[in-house]
Amino acid sequence: MENTDLSPITGVFRDHAKANHAVEELKRAGFGEDQIQSAVVSLLSAPEEQTPENTRIIVTVKADGKDKQAFGILFSNGANNADLPSGMVLRDGKIAESQAETVDLIPEPTLEANFSKDSYFGEVKGSGHSDEPILGDTH
Repeated sequence: MENTDLSPITGVFRDHAKANHAVEELKRAGFGEDQIQSAVVSLLSAPEEQTPENTRIIVTVKADGKDKQAFGILFSNGANNADLPSGMVLRDGKIAESQAETVDLIPEPTLEANFSKDSYFGEVKGSGHSDEPILGDTH
């Protein structure tokens, strides 16, 4: 079965040395200069000094059927695509958009009818029984 998806394989790096080593290893594995692209991306909109905290190095490889090999080289050299700050999106080998963080992804819990906000267990009342707890066995 032939791979018809020509999407590039992309790795996100914090460390320039690791990104450079990945590029060199890709070249040794037979990927050409025209297949490898590397760019430093600033995560800040204001022009500030580039530091590892506010920049990432994006290495993109046109793998042409050698996807697993390219992926393995990128990630064995420290690529971590989860290393983008929340709200940042990696699309087609580039940080394409920044989405505002959602306020709360966890829904508010709802209380069932027989529970109150102060109770752990719901009230269970059977007919003919007192509300007093039974202490010990009565038999």
